[in-house]
Amino acid sequence: MGKRILLSGYFGFDNVGDEAILEAECTQLRKLDPSLELSALIDNKARAEELHLKAYKRKSIWQIYKAISECDLLISGGGGLFQDSTGIGSVMYYGAILTMAAILNKPSFIFSQGFGPIRTDLGKFIAQQLLPFANKASFRDEESLQEFKKFAPRVEAVLTADPAFLLQAESEQKSLEALEKCGVASVKAPIVVVALRSWFELELASKAEAFNKWLSSFSEEERPHLLVLPLQYWYDEGISRRFTSLIKYPCTMAPQLNVSEMVSLLAAKPVEMVVAMRLHAIILASSSAKPTLGIAYDPKVSRICQLCEAPCLPLEKLSVEDLSENLSKTWQHREELGKKIGQNASALRQKALQAFNIALEMI
Repeated sequence: MGKRILLSGYFGFDNVGDEAILEAECTQLRKLDPSLELSALIDNKARAEELHLKAYKRKSIWQIYKAISECDLLISGGGGLFQDSTGIGSVMYYGAILTMAAILNKPSFIFSQGFGPIRTDLGKFIAQQLLPFANKASFRDEESLQEFKKFAPRVEAVLTADPAFLLQAESEQKSLEALEKCGVASVKAPIVVVALRSWFELELASKAEAFNKWLSSFSEEERPHLLVLPLQYWYDEGISRRFTSLIKYPCTMAPQLNVSEMVSLLAAKPVEMVVAMRLHAIILASSSAKPTLGIAYDPKVSRICQLCEAPCLPLEKLSVEDLSENLSKTWQHREELGKKIGQNASALRQKALQAFNIALEMI
């Protein structure tokens, strides 16, 4: 019987970013040690079966206890699990799992996460009490690493990279199939992918106006075709449809895609630029050396753009003129920008592998 690793994260909710992390973890761990037995805290039975994971219900205290007691190592993450932007629940839930692992004398590893922000006093208190129960930790950016050390200075922590950087498109045929599924395989114009998410500061009409202003600068023959891409479909569909309806030029909204289809789409040759609020749209596009413009609604977006050397704009108070101007600038320099981003993504892939080596050393 092989060693048993339990994966804990925001898995099974059809968020392509978190599902990309889970897929990368499963693939790489099995590649390094085929004898490993992998399980996950996940309520999505179909997703668990797809990845050949033993599933435990993530909201059942008894199931969590059973899962941890049966494992040889708990991997917490990746993703951005320890933050209170979406409420205090994340810090409490994932911190409690680390605590239970410590009580059951099972080693735990905070895995290539983005840490914070934790802004509330209650969130900070809970983090200070529970994070020190981790045995080791790794983070996808320097800011996350330094922020974590404020809460758990004695836990050994290192800088790695997001495991989703390890995902690569399978073939040009798969990319073509992804384009066909999105209804843009026959489009002759270059494609610009736009990945939005709901956020209270978004001011959607002004963002659409900026895209319209930018697109109006092209002749009809040279104008790019927009492909609006919801990464967490049930969450992003509404905002994506509204944005699509506001665009005056050729624009298509993608259907729901799985991780493999998303990776293949972003690697497709007709995709010549990506504009994204969604973190993992930036990561997956960077892995395929696509010129990318980030729109930062959260510090994690600006951090990943900085690592890839991709341009990034703060969402707050982002004017029509600033967005339109930066769309033009990114498009104009897309070839050299794509090369630079691709080189940085290649280096980050090597850093991502370090976290897997640490995990195997722990068992």
